[in-house]
Amino acid sequence: MEEYITPERTANAILQDTSFNGHYLIVEGNKDIKLYGKFVNIQDFRIKPAFGNEKVKEVLKILDERGFDKKIGIIDSDFNKIFDDQFDIDGLFMTDDHDIEVMIIKTQALENVIQIFCSRAKIEKFEKDNKTTIRDSLLHIGKEIGYLKLANKTHDLGLVFKPKKADGNTIKYSNFTCDKTLSFLGDDKLIDSIINYSRAKSPLMKAKSEIEKYYTETKAEDFDLNQLVNGHDLSNLLYLLMKKALSSRNKMLVNNNSVEDSLILSYEYEYFKNTELYSNLKDWSDSKGLNLFN
Repeated sequence: MEEYITPERTANAILQDTSFNGHYLIVEGNKDIKLYGKFVNIQDFRIKPAFGNEKVKEVLKILDERGFDKKIGIIDSDFNKIFDDQFDIDGLFMTDDHDIEVMIIKTQALENVIQIFCSRAKIEKFEKDNKTTIRDSLLHIGKEIGYLKLANKTHDLGLVFKPKKADGNTIKYSNFTCDKTLSFLGDDKLIDSIINYSRAKSPLMKAKSEIEKYYTETKAEDFDLNQLVNGHDLSNLLYLLMKKALSSRNKMLVNNNSVEDSLILSYEYEYFKNTELYSNLKDWSDSKGLNLFN
């Protein structure tokens, strides 16, 4: 349903809403509403999802063309900072990192979530046995997936990494990740897994040899890790880790969505205040004489 909501429809809903005279904060989706809704002054700002990164930009453009200036938008950075993409869209802000999940996982919120679902003894044993932190384990595999996603975007390889619909089947992270140690099983396992997932979904997928070539070339480059990794991948890997490697029996640990919701709940205002995004939004709010935050 969400994929059929057009920017025009979202913009029209805002323009036709005579019950609210404040400003609108346009975000990508419901996860963003849950996160920013914790911090934003909802008396003066109404948070509206556009259901997509590009759709947020389009909604802002449409509203601007129609003379409506009581709006701002926040989008995930994705690979924009790696490509040094610039947007000439008034009131558009980007996350510091690839997306909101990466922004959260950088902080103590990650440890807080793991301790909710798993015993301290198992956490300490995992990190001792593997000689690394859980965060670094997540980032290591997230980096490998990030390289392939970046190669796919740069060279139009025709790979697919997520279902068309929110309730569709996702990629199987256990195909290229050891669920006991959360170690990467290798480039070939990753590429084969994503090719198999993409096969029925992408008629324009390139040959495996070409995918391998560009993946290897991309891995040779040096990128900011927090711009490269995808938070959705990290949260799926975290679910796999807590369910399998750390043997969590917590009934609240249902799926990846429960992990992402828990990360959002554990992300505190003090963490957010340390971001460049907060600083930029605060400057904008102050310059307009508004009170964006609680």
